[in-house]
Amino acid sequence: MSLQMVRFRTDSGTAADVRSRLARVFVALRAASPQDVVYTAYSSQPGQDFILALEMEEAAQNPLVGVPQASQLRDLISRAAGAPVLPEPFSVVGSYNS
Repeated sequence: MSLQMVRFRTDSGTAADVRSRLARVFVALRAASPQDVVYTAYSSQPGQDFILALEMEEAAQNPLVGVPQASQLRDLISRAAGAPVLPEPFSVVGSYNS
């Protein structure tokens, strides 16, 4: 399994645009229905800090690469953060589901 995360901060004026672009990415992913993929977006309560997490069975099968809305989101994130924000690989240390 591959787990990649992107963390970034925006200003208050850009946060709403990031949320809007994220909604478009989720619509596109639902339409494409990629298998064995979990994509989750988190926002802090003030709403300016974001974490995007992508879990995939195989790292080579990243479904976001072919989604134009994801490319537009990456461009916006780079502008909001002041530089490109690269995904970082993570490992699951533990998990609990009830």
